[in-house]
Amino acid sequence: MSGDDNPMGSTDARALHRFQRGRSAHRCPAGHGALRVWPDADAPSGMCLTCTTCGHRVTVDDTSLRRAADDEPAAQTETAPSVCLSDGIAPRGLRPDGTVRTTGWAQFANMPISTGFLTALAAFSAAVPLVPVAPLIPVVAPPIGYLAWKLGTRWRPASQAVNTRRVPIAALTAGQQIRLYGTAGPVGEVSTVTASATGHLKVRMVGGLEILRRPEQQIWQVDLRN
Repeated sequence: MSGDDNPMGSTDARALHRFQRGRSAHRCPAGHGALRVWPDADAPSGMCLTCTTCGHRVTVDDTSLRRAADDEPAAQTETAPSVCLSDGIAPRGLRPDGTVRTTGWAQFANMPISTGFLTALAAFSAAVPLVPVAPLIPVVAPPIGYLAWKLGTRWRPASQAVNTRRVPIAALTAGQQIRLYGTAGPVGEVSTVTASATGHLKVRMVGGLEILRRPEQQIWQVDLRN
């Protein structure tokens, strides 16, 4: 899907995404931070602003687009586009190819379950059969497991990413952050979506990585947290 096929052009979408990562971004009145940009077929612009924590929603109007467009020249002074969080800083685990390494795969509703907690739980489960031999093993195993996980994250930094909803590839616009493969693993930020000669859509990420998918194929949009 090219920018001409979208209700909102790719340039407008990219500008709005960047605006929402700046200091002047529209924010959730409940204090959950900057609102995220989402597709909305019922909105005239084709987009809305949503809080992924409480669901607060704001319709994108011409005023919002003009504010984002006015702010875009400042973003274009950067030497190259880069993936960033809502406060403008780079996420943990950002790799040279523009993708973001993430931690964890378990999630309850929109709340991620820490991989550190799961590692400690696994260590406890593995230690329980050893109780007859060493009764204190189940006590010391969880903190040792958690410490090992913590040291591992320092060696290979990664961001916490929350899956928010599944959308068809054809609904993606520039600036959205998505899981590249399935429900877990690395995250990329969409740069462009174009049609290929085979009828598939080529999704290019910030940094240059490209994936080829069917237009109706579902993909997870995510919210990077750190």
